[in-house]
Amino acid sequence: MNRMPPIAADGRRRQIAMVATLAFGQAIAAGVAAFSTRDVFVALRADDLAAAYGPIALIALSGLAIAGLRIAERIIGEQVGQNYAAALRERLFTHLSRMPARAVAGKRAGGLALRFVGDLAAVRGWVSLGLARLISASIVLPGAGAVLFMLNPALAAAAITPIILGLIVMSVIGWRLAPAHKRLRSRRARLAADMSERIPHAPELRLLGRVHIEKQNLSRRTTQLIDAALDRAKGAGTLRAVPDAASGLAAAALFIAAFRSGAAPAEVAGAMAALGLVVQPMRSLAGVWDKHRAWIAARDKCRSLLASPRIAKPKAKPAAKASPLPEGPASVRFRDVSAGLLNNVTIKAKPGARIALLGPNGAGKSTLLNIAAGLEQPTHGETLVAGRHPGGLSAAERRMLIAYGGARSPILAGSVRRALTMGTPQRADDATIMDYAAAFGLSGAIERLGGLGGRLAEGARNLSSGEARRLMLTRAALSQPRLLLLDEPDDALDAEGPALVLKLLALTDATSLIVTHNPTLARAMDEVWFIDNGTIMETGAPEKLLNGDGPAARFFALRAAA
Repeated sequence: MNRMPPIAADGRRRQIAMVATLAFGQAIAAGVAAFSTRDVFVALRADDLAAAYGPIALIALSGLAIAGLRIAERIIGEQVGQNYAAALRERLFTHLSRMPARAVAGKRAGGLALRFVGDLAAVRGWVSLGLARLISASIVLPGAGAVLFMLNPALAAAAITPIILGLIVMSVIGWRLAPAHKRLRSRRARLAADMSERIPHAPELRLLGRVHIEKQNLSRRTTQLIDAALDRAKGAGTLRAVPDAASGLAAAALFIAAFRSGAAPAEVAGAMAALGLVVQPMRSLAGVWDKHRAWIAARDKCRSLLASPRIAKPKAKPAAKASPLPEGPASVRFRDVSAGLLNNVTIKAKPGARIALLGPNGAGKSTLLNIAAGLEQPTHGETLVAGRHPGGLSAAERRMLIAYGGARSPILAGSVRRALTMGTPQRADDATIMDYAAAFGLSGAIERLGGLGGRLAEGARNLSSGEARRLMLTRAALSQPRLLLLDEPDDALDAEGPALVLKLLALTDATSLIVTHNPTLARAMDEVWFIDNGTIMETGAPEKLLNGDGPAARFFALRAAA
């Protein structure tokens, strides 16, 4: 199981130690201020202005020191929080990249987005604000209490009792915040998931007459979110009110003790100054509880994601090095492979072979393609590409070896140039890119977008579905792979779709596995694999299979009749 990064790793331990050092500085400055306050009152009683100058200066310097130390503490705490959130963000993304494509597709986009936004904000808030303040309060609070006892033990004993009771009440309220935070996070995630799913389709939902229904759903989710937020705010507000109540009771108890014990006014003044310094760390602790409850909810969700199964790298034999990739087209071997619908598939694609994967929807064709690409892992059996396990290839080896194009292949927001060359082993010059783009009919789209430096919108929304397919074919051609894997590449293309796919095949000698429902494209291949219900029903030359009376021929006959 992949674990969350330790908070104190990667240099953060030193920064946390600096926070503790700054807290000690604040405690010392607070003690100096309290004793100086006592000395000022002694000077006032003696009407000795000259004797008051030094303590007054120390009070001013202590205040400035505390202010500066708190600023430094806040900055360092933020650095620690941001650094840890960045480390966790990278680990989450790396883990997602190693998960099977089907598992990632099965997770709601809104929930995953919340992991990288809301949950990481809660994680950062705990480390930068919660943990740093907890360390500071754990040092400053006992330090201020010690100063109280040094000034007058009787006054300290009277004031400390309400403070301790306040801390106990804060602990009880803080623990009870956990369900409120979980409920708020759950409802926020549900609303985010619903909206991320519906917003891109808002115009089509209007066409379907769903706007009123979706607004009702949105209103219901929003009401649930508000209720949860108010419940959490009620608990957090009560928690933050406890320090003020405790400080008021502590001040009253201190004055009563002063009257009873006959303490000197100077000692009372110093004790009140020290008591005022106790309130600030208590208020910090109130915020710490709130941050901690949010951290627990976010941490559990991040752990759950990191516990999701990943595609395992093949176990290397002791002292064995991975064999170098052979030159030329790659072979593909499936040996007793089972995954999803696939059941004990054993078959091999020879180097340079061009194979059409045919069969009905849901037969297992895309799963077989994904296993060859290393996007999925078989539950049984093994797959070898060029004699290597796909999951054990390095990033450079994958770029050099495999080009994959499917309905979910990424076209990220950014320049057209980057979209066309993403994943290619070596970036071609602009003239070469434009030549390939023209060959696949993309010149008009590129000109419309402002050239290779033009911007593609998120999800390539400023391309038509056909233009997006042409971009994927161009990218595959620029990759010059040794294994070409295409999942219905002519889908969304016009009548020249099969011709464009054949043009791509003419530009490469790669071993090619192509999922298609197009008989023209299938007949142009070297071999056909017909898959149904997770089993390869027949294989052979296209002329033999498509002109015979077997499953492949019957499949296309039924499609033609339909």
